Amino acid sequence: MTLIEEKLGYEFQNRQLLKQALSHKSYDYEMTAAQNGNNEKLEFLGDAVVDLILSDLLMKQFPDDSEGSLSKKRASLVNESILAQVAQNLMIHTEVLLGKGEAQSGGQGKPRILASAYEAILGAIFVEAGYPRTRDLVEQHFGERITSVGDREAGADDFKTRLQEEVQALLKVTPVYQLVSESGPPHERLFAVEVKVRGVPITQAQGRSKKIAEQEAARLALNLWRNSAQ
Repeated sequence: MTLIEEKLGYEFQNRQLLKQALSHKSYDYEMTAAQNGNNEKLEFLGDAVVDLILSDLLMKQFPDDSEGSLSKKRASLVNESILAQVAQNLMIHTEVLLGKGEAQSGGQGKPRILASAYEAILGAIFVEAGYPRTRDLVEQHFGERITSVGDREAGADDFKTRLQEEVQALLKVTPVYQLVSESGPPHERLFAVEVKVRGVPITQAQGRSKKIAEQEAARLALNLWRNSAQ
């Protein structure tokens, strides 16, 4: 049993399935002679499996919640940042297989690669062991995150958090905040911040600090986001 399997709480019967789940496309491209295949299809499956399992677990944990509330809770769990943290806790970064270029650029620490590898591993477990076993493992891996996710709703006035949850729920990407300019004397600085989604500018706002400007930009972006969805 490998270190990852010990952390996962699951031992693969099909060793090639585990290797495929850990194989980033950059590794597969450089190792075509081995014909292992990369983890993209298993990630596709694992993505759906994680959504289903967390929906199932959240409905049982919060039986009185509305569909909208459950969706927000799931979005706060199923995002690149959280999945990457779970992957690191399981030591997936130590055994993910990357091409030389990706490895040299620090691919083992990239959230997107780690999140994808975790989803691929869950897809592989689902293929080999089925839903009940995979569900048990996800419940173990997320642990207190599922129990305490309701506590984060106390930050309902945090516009950045709300925007992030809604964007991640729909697009599975994270909004990016960029400082556009600073003006005014040192004791009365004015910061202008722009928020982007997938590189596209959404809104811009000003504030006496970068945090204030970011919150205002997020508030404006939320209004635009919701209006465009209507």
